[in-house]
Amino acid sequence: MGKRILILGAGFGGLAAANELRKALNQDHRIIVIDRKTSFMMGLVKLWILEGSRRLEESQTPLAGLNAKGIEYLNDEVTKIDAASGRVQAKSHGWIQYDYLIIALGAETAPEKISGFVSRGYSLYDAPQVEPLRDRLLSLRRGRVAVAIMGMPYKCPPAPYEASLIIDSMLTRNGTRSSIDIDLYTPAPIALPVAGPQVSASVIEIISQRGVRFHHSHKLQSVLNNKMEFENGARQDYDVLVGIPPHRVPEVVKSSGLAEEGDWMSVNRHTMKTSFKNAYAIGDAIEIKVGAIALPKAGIFAEEQAKVAARQIIDEINDRPAATAFAGQGYCFMEAGNKRAGYLEADFYNPAGPLIKLEAPSEQNFEKKQEFERTRIKEWLL
Repeated sequence: MGKRILILGAGFGGLAAANELRKALNQDHRIIVIDRKTSFMMGLVKLWILEGSRRLEESQTPLAGLNAKGIEYLNDEVTKIDAASGRVQAKSHGWIQYDYLIIALGAETAPEKISGFVSRGYSLYDAPQVEPLRDRLLSLRRGRVAVAIMGMPYKCPPAPYEASLIIDSMLTRNGTRSSIDIDLYTPAPIALPVAGPQVSASVIEIISQRGVRFHHSHKLQSVLNNKMEFENGARQDYDVLVGIPPHRVPEVVKSSGLAEEGDWMSVNRHTMKTSFKNAYAIGDAIEIKVGAIALPKAGIFAEEQAKVAARQIIDEINDRPAATAFAGQGYCFMEAGNKRAGYLEADFYNPAGPLIKLEAPSEQNFEKKQEFERTRIKEWLL
């Protein structure tokens, strides 16, 4: 008999898993994707919207395209996950039984955790706010732009640094850069704890060469009119505040008892299996630690984990030994403005310890980043 495979979330992980399953399994097996969104847009596109080369309305691909690929798409909100009983509740569709489950719900942002931010700052991770942010930056004639990482961990670790470099490029073209300061604040002691001190030093060097001032160990506590207050007692002025909000595990995961208060979901780091039968979790909602380091919340890791979870299910359905395991490897692009990007490559399961390399920004890497988006949209939804 055919199996019913339920995928919660249509982000990087959910779409990669659904397509991997559909390519390998015949139509007797149902693959159902549930997401409250009606379209998909990669997070990296927000930087292009900020830069001005893309518009929000032209960057979203309808999720309904899944249906033409033999994948059932339900536009609905997951309200309860009962992994012990093998079922999920959706707001409009009620209880749905499954044979296999992949939880790919990502991470939620919680800007309201920082007093005063919602009414005074712009969230870099909220797509509808990015175009107004761009307009505000271009209208600024003098003053200070603050880019503040407001909690750890957060999605796409290089993104705040990319944003600072793109803002530098924008203001330079606008003729206003010389009268505007750009400051970047992080609660961490180094730029990218997940990448280690050597790569962090390289990142600081890149932004410093562009006149972006780096402030470590500054955790934002509250935002007043044109004033930021940090937990270390520091107070800093700003004219435009660009925030990377605190992140948290999705509420439905927490309320369903799949994660402890304040924690992320736990999985087997090789198979993506949870402690529940036939239930897997991937992407930003999970935490995999290698020593003191947690794997970054980045799309490429969600994609690779999705393929592993899908292959685990495919092998079990076909009654053969599992042949695929997550290798802890990934990469991402660090955009530097002016159509140039660096390249970060990581091997977190390296026996001698995590190995991370940063390749200097180049036009070739920026072209690869654009191709990265094009190929996946085409494969997953078109």
